[in-house]
Amino acid sequence: MGRPMNLRTRITVIVATGFAVLLLVLGVAGILLEMNNDRRQSDILLNGHSVLIREILAVDAAALSQPMDRLDLGLIGNIVRRTADRSSLEAALSDAGFDFKTGQTSLEVIGPDQEIAFTIGDVPSHGILDAGSLDQAFRGKRLTGLRLVSGTQIFNVATRTLNVPGMGLVVVVVGRDFSAGIRHFAASIGGESAFVTMRGRLVAATQGALWEQSKGLISLRHAAVKSLTADGHTYVSTVVALEDLSGSGAGALVSFVDITRDKALSVQIRNYAIAGAVTLALLGVVSLNIVLGRSLHPLGGAINVLEALSRGDASVAVTHSGRDEIGRIGSSVNMLRESVRALGAARRQRQRVHKRQEAVIAKELRALAGALDHEDRQDVLALLEAEGDTSTDEGELRRVARLLRDLAQRIVAQHTRLAAMLLELREALVTKTAFAAIQQELEIAKQVQLAILPKVFPKDPRVQVHGEMTPAKEVGGDFYDFYMLNDHLLGFVVADVSGKGVPAAFFMAIARTMLRSTSMFEPTPAECVRRLNAMLAAENEQMLFVTLFYGTLDLRTGLVTYVNAGHNLPYRIGRGNQVTPLSDGGGIALAIVDDFEFPQHSFHLTAGETLFLFTDGVTEAFDIDSNPYGELRLENVLAEGAAAWSVQTLCERVRTSVHTFERGAPQADDITSLALRYWGAAGPAT
Repeated sequence: MGRPMNLRTRITVIVATGFAVLLLVLGVAGILLEMNNDRRQSDILLNGHSVLIREILAVDAAALSQPMDRLDLGLIGNIVRRTADRSSLEAALSDAGFDFKTGQTSLEVIGPDQEIAFTIGDVPSHGILDAGSLDQAFRGKRLTGLRLVSGTQIFNVATRTLNVPGMGLVVVVVGRDFSAGIRHFAASIGGESAFVTMRGRLVAATQGALWEQSKGLISLRHAAVKSLTADGHTYVSTVVALEDLSGSGAGALVSFVDITRDKALSVQIRNYAIAGAVTLALLGVVSLNIVLGRSLHPLGGAINVLEALSRGDASVAVTHSGRDEIGRIGSSVNMLRESVRALGAARRQRQRVHKRQEAVIAKELRALAGALDHEDRQDVLALLEAEGDTSTDEGELRRVARLLRDLAQRIVAQHTRLAAMLLELREALVTKTAFAAIQQELEIAKQVQLAILPKVFPKDPRVQVHGEMTPAKEVGGDFYDFYMLNDHLLGFVVADVSGKGVPAAFFMAIARTMLRSTSMFEPTPAECVRRLNAMLAAENEQMLFVTLFYGTLDLRTGLVTYVNAGHNLPYRIGRGNQVTPLSDGGGIALAIVDDFEFPQHSFHLTAGETLFLFTDGVTEAFDIDSNPYGELRLENVLAEGAAAWSVQTLCERVRTSVHTFERGAPQADDITSLALRYWGAAGPAT
């Protein structure tokens, strides 16, 4: 067998292995976290692009439809009968609001015989509409949407069916080249875009070369986000499938956003982090090896002396000296060595001085045993008290050698334990430092989260609003918000994400951002909440959900329109301090069922009335005896005079009442409230 590794090498190998395993675990965790973040960001990016292109289509279709609402039936009759010259007809259509100067707008009029009677612009010979869409138009259906009229041309189309007296039904079709919409989309995302058919044929693009280089890497059958490289640049590509008028696939809108600089910076940061971690680990291992070498070297000398003494060699001495434990062991071993040498020199006088020498040796060994822990010290003292073969010098020496060998082994074992305790203490200090850093980061996250909640309240004399949130942990899952949807419509919300801590805070930030962006396009609460629910339910692998009360207030009339998605019912406070809860909205929490239709309710606030919204952190607070705060206690607080308090005082009094009730018990959940007082279109009475 080879020579076994010494203690210093074993400890160094163990610590180095621990560092390697830790770096491996942190690396794998970082990769998994990055993959999860990329997937979430891809979903958000794909949803945003889908919403953006559909909004562009809707705005463009509305612009096409508006002039058709001003068409004169007599003008259409003249067009079909061809009773006027073309220049006068074009002038009349321009006066109605049609813009044919740019060359991007085309128009065709289809007579009662379903034949093209008149065209302006780049209209193909077979017409803009297909047979199925034309049949729907003659049945009176107004059509809007995309139409791929050729392999290189796509229109955004709008139709109107007119009943011309004496002629019958006539269909007017207006189409606009959608290349401008594609350029608008590309400018909005800060990248490039291309519209291609489902077979991969390029129809229109802001930069066609990108599509030609990447079409073999991108699937058009499913909406997706993909990273690809072209011309030395890295792009994030999204695919949004678009339908035509008939509901079949017209093609796909492919976008390209250059992320070369961001990708390079991310790789650079990751490489620096890996290099820094490996360097710190190597420095730690080398430093530990040096410290152990300096610490254990004197102990090795003491062991060598004891081993030499056990062989009867008293020529080896310990050179280390000092006041620490190892120095004391070395001094004691040197004293033992001198005693053994004295015993060897006085062998002939041993019988005469045997008792005195034995007492001296026992005293020194007891002093040396004092450096051991209690259990080992008792064992050594027991061995000293035991009687051995002392009839000859050789028997006495054997007994002393056994004692010294046992003492040396115990000293080595104790030092090993001390070294292990020192290592554990160092690891505990590292853990404590990391924990302090995490606490600091959580505190920063708390301040950031509180900072995104609105602190500046509307200065509109028609309404007063105040809200506040007190998280139960460093970060919370509750939020409130309010904002003007237009000059007279105020949107407001209070929500509670399931759970607490960092996951709930992330889900809260996503829900709040999506609600804000969705409500700007869809001011109707029921449709806004329905679309928000669909987006939150998609890819909800953590099974989080959020209860929400979202409503709008018309500042001209006091009409409140709201949706209650499984949330606590707000209280309506009259000017005479009548406190009544709203009726249940009947909805479920968001992110549970992705196609749920949320019922919408409405009522009118009169001047001076107040609406108080809150989360279950108020009613489900507990005191030190585990008694709940409850809705009745909240109603009693509001009945004390909420109508006369300011909205800020109202929120503060509720929060103070909850903390007073808890009597020092830890806060069980986030406490969030929002107070809204309507003063009517003329503002508060002076």
